[in-house]
Amino acid sequence: MMVLFGRDKAKSTGLPAAALAIALSSAIGCAATKETELHKAITNSTSASQKQTIENIISNWFGGIPITVADNVFSKTSNITIERKAKIDSRGLPVEGRHNNPVYSFTLLSNGKHCLLRNDQTGELAKLENVKCYPNHD
Repeated sequence: MMVLFGRDKAKSTGLPAAALAIALSSAIGCAATKETELHKAITNSTSASQKQTIENIISNWFGGIPITVADNVFSKTSNITIERKAKIDSRGLPVEGRHNNPVYSFTLLSNGKHCLLRNDQTGELAKLENVKCYPNHD
């Protein structure tokens, strides 16, 4: 049994050790948090292969449904939204009137070393191997 407070000098060394342990665990916790901090990001330009990487990741999140994003995806903003096309009839009108397809959003993030794409609905992150991004200061 460790005594934190006591008059005996041999037994009172527990207080400094406990304070040191708390200080070290706090410092380690702060360092770990700082390493994994994510910031919204943008790209300067997106090559065809980088665009394909983004489309493939989003497509995988949709169960393999083909996805097309703009050539300048993430060049002005860190977020994009994707909405499924409504089923239309022969006149070009939505079947059963209005559609209720949900809108899905995705955010480009950077941890300082890598670009990551976040599925905003699930919180899932995917590392974008060949995409270069920069912090978005907006």
